[in-house]
Amino acid sequence: MPRTDNQNRKAHLKHYFSYCFYKFICIFMKMTDVRVVAIMGRIVGYLVWAFAGKRRCIVARNLRIVVDPTLRAGQLSSMVRRNIVRTTMNLACSMKTGLMKEREFKRFIHVEGADIFERCGSNGHTVVSCIPHAGNWEALARIRPLFHRIPRFASMYRRLSNPLLEDFIYKSRTRYGCEMYSKEDGLREVLKLAHGGGLLGVLSDQFTAEGIYLPYFGKVTGVTPLPAIIYKRCKGKGHLFSVFTRNTSLGHWDTVLGREIRLPEGCESLPDITMQVNLALEKCQNEHILDGLWMHHRWKTTLNIAPEMDENTRAIVRQHTRLPFRMIVVSPDNIEEARALAPVVRALSNCRPDAQVIVTCLSNQETFWSKTDGVHRMILSDAEMSVSKQLEEDAIYNDGPFDVLFMFGGGRALWRQFQGIFPVYTIGWEDHPLAKRFRLHYRRGADCTFRISPHTTEEYEANFKWFHNINV
Repeated sequence: MPRTDNQNRKAHLKHYFSYCFYKFICIFMKMTDVRVVAIMGRIVGYLVWAFAGKRRCIVARNLRIVVDPTLRAGQLSSMVRRNIVRTTMNLACSMKTGLMKEREFKRFIHVEGADIFERCGSNGHTVVSCIPHAGNWEALARIRPLFHRIPRFASMYRRLSNPLLEDFIYKSRTRYGCEMYSKEDGLREVLKLAHGGGLLGVLSDQFTAEGIYLPYFGKVTGVTPLPAIIYKRCKGKGHLFSVFTRNTSLGHWDTVLGREIRLPEGCESLPDITMQVNLALEKCQNEHILDGLWMHHRWKTTLNIAPEMDENTRAIVRQHTRLPFRMIVVSPDNIEEARALAPVVRALSNCRPDAQVIVTCLSNQETFWSKTDGVHRMILSDAEMSVSKQLEEDAIYNDGPFDVLFMFGGGRALWRQFQGIFPVYTIGWEDHPLAKRFRLHYRRGADCTFRISPHTTEEYEANFKWFHNINV
């Protein structure tokens, strides 16, 4: 099977330790009932929930996006705990799944819709399975023996950095006839499968900076257009399916295969098709929302604050966006510098269709900023109510999590008040006292242009001589 030569990748001592430890875990799991593995996974999940504070914040942010942005305190904390415990259990059992005997697999994994799946993937047709990271998705590598009439059964995957573990897991996944392709191998074999017919699985819900920026659960993020690309290459013989697994009880999962994604008439462009895939995956995950892998930054903020979008993509974003891309701009204390910042605020407000700008300023600047175009809301940094409490007010909190903080003013005390809105991507002056904590710095200088993102070519004029270009 064509694959980039893994032997060229050197194994280091730490790789051998990881490999031996993983092999030991596999030997233990092979002898252990899957329900016991599930219980152990839940115990580890409680430990992760108790001690991994940063991970709790990430899960809380994601659940506010996928469930309800108004979730608070008790209800949100309960959902965070249950999701972390469920996810850890699913991950532990996914290791066990590849080691199950056939009889054990049939007992604990129930397959739905295999007949529809096989019918659509026969006679030269191709099924593109769009799979979210939810439940025990490793079970999908075991179902190849169910499809006798389908010539090829394959899946895309991400290669591991440890070459020893990579080979071990690759052989485990391909043992039952499933072909595995990573993006490092290129798309040659994948496109051959699309032309010749078969089944191809693509884990379609991970963030990708190189993808298309479209709404997922109503908030714009980078998504892969790969299912749409493969579907279009099938030249009328392709079928898109949403495929997922869900935990039904301790040690038991359903594998749901029979849900075809019906594209509306005129849906032909990559953004249009990808948006339909996103909507189908949302529907699947909403049925068992706590089965989702929400422990990673799904709605990640990168240097690409203003991703390039054509008019079609912008129209899709406007139609399906529920939660804005939220930016907080801390205004300089000096009123003249604040006035000079107005073009930048307008540029930020117009840089993407889902942008929302909140300005934090002193009370003597309130009148100025209230009359400035592009400012959606204001927070007074010298008001009786602290900034952190103002951010907790329903009118601001209910619009969802924040994405970027621009520190063009303020100091350590104000910075600390913003830490409660984690995770936030912070940008500010390179000479700011807290510059070491910023992810990106702007340089003060004589240049009068401002580039929102290093990935865009459009520059915005600023009407003051001491402003800056981006300094990455």
